[in-house]
Amino acid sequence: MFNIYYINYAKAYEIAMLIDNKILESKTKEKDSTVAGNINGRSDVNSFEKVPFIGKYMPKLEVDGALSGTKSSKVIDTVKVITTKSTILDRIYNNAVEVNELQDKTIGSLIKIKNVSLIVKNEDDILGVKTLLSGAIKDIAVEGVGNINFSNLLEAILKDSAYILEGTLPKEKFKKEEKAIIKIPMQAENEMENQYSISDLEIGKVTLVGIYRGSFERKVLDEKLNRFLGKSQDDTMSAQEAGIASDDTEDDDAVLVHYIDIIAVVQDINF
Repeated sequence: MFNIYYINYAKAYEIAMLIDNKILESKTKEKDSTVAGNINGRSDVNSFEKVPFIGKYMPKLEVDGALSGTKSSKVIDTVKVITTKSTILDRIYNNAVEVNELQDKTIGSLIKIKNVSLIVKNEDDILGVKTLLSGAIKDIAVEGVGNINFSNLLEAILKDSAYILEGTLPKEKFKKEEKAIIKIPMQAENEMENQYSISDLEIGKVTLVGIYRGSFERKVLDEKLNRFLGKSQDDTMSAQEAGIASDDTEDDDAVLVHYIDIIAVVQDINF
């Protein structure tokens, strides 16, 4: 059992159809019960002799008899099966392999990793993009052109923007401290499931379900994932131009991090 924080439904549906392209729509249950038996009985009226006056005139009579029969009943129940995001994801979740090591031979594998702690890495970018996408800035007057719908323009420009989250993989399973990066496309609304927000992913530990894409240097991965995630790189360049050594930043950029093409972020539920 699991509760969905985030799901890329289009991706999940396609993979689920590859696993099994049959969707159950209804179930029919038939109950058939049959009862058969024999009844033997005997009746006599001799006991009426003890009744005054009546017993004197009643004839003596004995009756032996047998009764046999069969009773059958059939009940048919038709149950409608509801297909939801959870039932689609359930196929993927059960087929995903829970791993304790990420390496070259794992690339392309459908995996799940439990007990991952996530943090958002591009908070400043998110705040700016969200402000613009919210419609806080609408029409802008441009001389010689007239009013331009700034919100529509921004949606086209910022459609590739995304939340970049870094996960700390469970050390007790992976035997060393390793990091993984996931990307969740940013939308104006309804990004998360069940009325969760992106900040809910940072509370507690979650399970990642996705396709492993390999390990990359952090700097290279940042450049590829989000064109708006350039602040740390710009800061590094400015420091180098000013002749300031930044060994910590360089070391951090060279660190290898895993990238998971995320299908869903869920929380496992125990009963």
